[in-house]
Amino acid sequence: MVSSPHPRSLGSAGWRFLIIGGLNTAITAVILVGLSYILPGWLAYTITFAIGVAFNTAFASRWVFTRSGSARATAVYALSYVAIYLIGLACVAGIRALEWPEYLNALSILVTAPLGFIAGRLVFRERRREEPPA
Repeated sequence: MVSSPHPRSLGSAGWRFLIIGGLNTAITAVILVGLSYILPGWLAYTITFAIGVAFNTAFASRWVFTRSGSARATAVYALSYVAIYLIGLACVAGIRALEWPEYLNALSILVTAPLGFIAGRLVFRERRREEPPA
């Protein structure tokens, strides 16, 4: 897929992120809930998060933000998920500390999904090059 010379508007990218993110969320929420019953919450979250990052990285740059991400941009985007992962892991720990049911680990998505969108907008934004003096 060839990237567009113009980045998507915030609204357009937002809708596309909701579609890709919604699909990613639905799949990973089911995986997370299932794994939460057979593994410790932190491990279930870690495995599920890795699956989600792979899915999101594969689709975000081109389909959501219309940038064919360079290897560097793709790496930075994937690495931004390390911070997002730690925030989500803190959510899971909080849910455990409150002794809420394991299926509520999926609430961590309400925090991490918006952070993923912000990371994508920042990493895959159009960078303007300065024109050399004539």
